[in-house]
Amino acid sequence: MNDSLPPQPEIQVNQQITKAMADLYDRYYISHEYSKRYPKPNATTLEFLFANGAGNARNLLDYGCGNGRYALPLLQKTDAHVTAFDISAAAIDEFAAHLHDAPFADRANLVHGDAGLLNQYGEFDLVLMMFGVLGHVGDRAARLATLRQLRNLMHPQGKLILSVPSIFRRRPFELLRAQLQRARGNASETRKESGSIFFTRSIASEPHEFFYHLYSVTDLSEEMRDAGFRISKLEPESLLPEWMITQSELLGRLDAALLPLLPAALGYGIRAVAELI
Repeated sequence: MNDSLPPQPEIQVNQQITKAMADLYDRYYISHEYSKRYPKPNATTLEFLFANGAGNARNLLDYGCGNGRYALPLLQKTDAHVTAFDISAAAIDEFAAHLHDAPFADRANLVHGDAGLLNQYGEFDLVLMMFGVLGHVGDRAARLATLRQLRNLMHPQGKLILSVPSIFRRRPFELLRAQLQRARGNASETRKESGSIFFTRSIASEPHEFFYHLYSVTDLSEEMRDAGFRISKLEPESLLPEWMITQSELLGRLDAALLPLLPAALGYGIRAVAELI
């Protein structure tokens, strides 16, 4: 193999997406707008983690940990060793600040940048990939590569718990725009894949473009299967947008009460438990 060959176009695109997402989330955390928008974990998702093994985990990986919105409560409420990984340096810095003088800080490993660094932390009996992290990774090939990497880091009886954005509830105008581009033959790069969109969000009063891949239940099940996982549990993540239920106690309780009536496909997000095939 000629190592001097340039990366294939799709690899370059995924690398560009990763760099762009890292830069965007650095801005998001430095501005403190992320922690204002999502000040705490979704209570029902945290309960979901404990109901599916988080309380008994000994070696846990939070892939795409952000500022520790889920990893910190797990460190506080369990005896697990937690490895927290994120591509955003600002997110890891904020997480580290939360750990300052914390009695459980010695059970936390913070890893930034290259996911290959995770190999040194041993087998994980629980891996988390929360709040749409998988949807930010890139095209299907990149997502499968990431899932397979996580699979290789897991204990044979380990579990992967993840949540992804629902294609039926998120960003309808961007989805329609991408669909029209594909129909006209104008879609480029990752826009060629059904469910993949770019959307704009204001950070510190400036517009920034985010990549997102949105999922149906069928798409998620097929992708997990092709990566070597079997989904054993599937639920809606919330009825209302996450920012609403994390900012308002009342809306959070209302959402939790209505959630059992909602099919997984119609959640604002879809949360799942997956095991190795």
